[in-house]
Amino acid sequence: MNEMNETQFFDWMRSHQENKKLSQDMVDGAHQMLALMSTNELKVALGKVNGWETQATSALAMNFSTKGNEALKEYEEFVGTPYLDSAKVWTIGYGSTYYENRRSVSPTDKPITEARAAELKNNLINMDFAPAVNLMFAEQIAAGKMTQNMFDALILLSYNIGVRGLAGSSVARHLKAGNKLAAANAFRPWNKIKKNGRLVFSQGLANRREKERTMFLA
Repeated sequence: MNEMNETQFFDWMRSHQENKKLSQDMVDGAHQMLALMSTNELKVALGKVNGWETQATSALAMNFSTKGNEALKEYEEFVGTPYLDSAKVWTIGYGSTYYENRRSVSPTDKPITEARAAELKNNLINMDFAPAVNLMFAEQIAAGKMTQNMFDALILLSYNIGVRGLAGSSVARHLKAGNKLAAANAFRPWNKIKKNGRLVFSQGLANRREKERTMFLA
């Protein structure tokens, strides 16, 4: 199959919308995923997730569960004012480094309530992290090889290391190869923070990775 160019890809996406139009969020999200995979790969993934394939009868997209959400709130404790995280990135609420409009958190931002922090966290997961995990592992989801616990653990990991970090990780590589245990074990090396230009072991991250690994295998 010849590789689609971006114009063809977005035309294809528009053809599956009732109004034949794409919102800016849809375009931005697609561009983010195109940084991780080819147009043809993303087309196949979107077809599976949204039920756009010829024989598809329903969408297959998975959602972050209440159990996963509670775990995230445990790992990312609420802080109502901007603070520098361990990577020296300005953060607010439940570990959010940016807002729904994609503006980065800054030290002069106004404090937010715990309810607003939960709303922000949920919105970012639904905007970015859940769609990315659905698309990255569309084949596994379509084949029934992705459990809710696995999906939740992958969201938890990507929320911490980033979508690109997950896409390029051995976690993703092993999972796509069908080796669930190797994928689970590959959570463990993500236990370091950058300090003075060096990666330094973090017991807190090590503990979090073990919990995520346990959830992944449950």
